[in-house]
Amino acid sequence: MIPAGFLKAWAGTAVFLLAIDAVWLGLVARGFYARQLGDLMLEQPRLGIAAIFYVMYSAVVVLLASAPAFRSGSLTDALMLGAILGFAAYGTYDITNMATLKNWPLVMSLVDMAWGTVLTAAVAGVGYWLLRWT
Repeated sequence: MIPAGFLKAWAGTAVFLLAIDAVWLGLVARGFYARQLGDLMLEQPRLGIAAIFYVMYSAVVVLLASAPAFRSGSLTDALMLGAILGFAAYGTYDITNMATLKNWPLVMSLVDMAWGTVLTAAVAGVGYWLLRWT
């Protein structure tokens, strides 16, 4: 059985992740991604597939970063574990694209990996606080 505290932290983390990433992808970096990806980018994202990512990724962040930090009682642990997880996850995606796709832009990968690192650290911190409040 999954503890209620984990479910609450997971749901809150997913909402935070979606909100912050929507601002980044929809407002802040939309033009950058469009310039870098050109015809590879869809005019409209596939929201159902994106939802699968947000549900899955937020659960993994809480499980692998927020929960261990909650057990140690350290927000710093949450931020560091989140940063490591984000760097690994986004790096895997971007480096694989660089290795397998024609003309995948290096600058795109560097920006995306930096964003994934910062985003996941912040999300892990939110997950940590949500676990503490439940």
